[in-house]
Amino acid sequence: MPTDEILVKKIQQGDLQAFEILVNRYQNRIYNMALRMLGVPEDAKDATQEIFVRTYRSLDKFRGDAKFSTWLYRLATNRCLDIVRIKNREGKRNVSLENDGIPVERLADSALGPEEMFARHDTRDRVRSAIKELPENYRMALILYHYQGLSYREIANVLELSTNTVATHIARAKEKLRKKLLGGEDSALPTSKGKPGKVSGRRIFAP
Repeated sequence: MPTDEILVKKIQQGDLQAFEILVNRYQNRIYNMALRMLGVPEDAKDATQEIFVRTYRSLDKFRGDAKFSTWLYRLATNRCLDIVRIKNREGKRNVSLENDGIPVERLADSALGPEEMFARHDTRDRVRSAIKELPENYRMALILYHYQGLSYREIANVLELSTNTVATHIARAKEKLRKKLLGGEDSALPTSKGKPGKVSGRRIFAP
């Protein structure tokens, strides 16, 4: 299986089939992230398509200073944050987090993850609402860590922050969720399992 870097070089040389392979490799992860950020499946699909179009148009600027996945996540998070800010300005914050199929990949410490809070207290709607209400920087770090499985260092590269700042954002995000949902309770629970959400019904990018 070709690495991301090999595929990028082929794309830069005009190989559209290589780009299709790259899209297939990352589209579900980017869609899932967009869905967590935007809340509406159709908005997430549109954002995912736009992100990959922008990726294709920007690949000539990719020089390999960072991993391709880091570069892609940075582009995707920036675009999703732009969309969130536009929605906020337009007063359209009437979205709900509807995807139930994104697993929490891992918990590096004993603090409760958002789905663990749901599993224990059966408050999925409240969890969705609480995540949506987190400050942007906390929300993005939490999503990349719990729902995308990125390490603190990878998140730091994506968000262009220090690893200490990322750790602080995630800890504060979980603390805010605990206080809102559980009254500050901080006991460990098993990681929940599920199948990743997928973009269905249409291709993201058609060269």
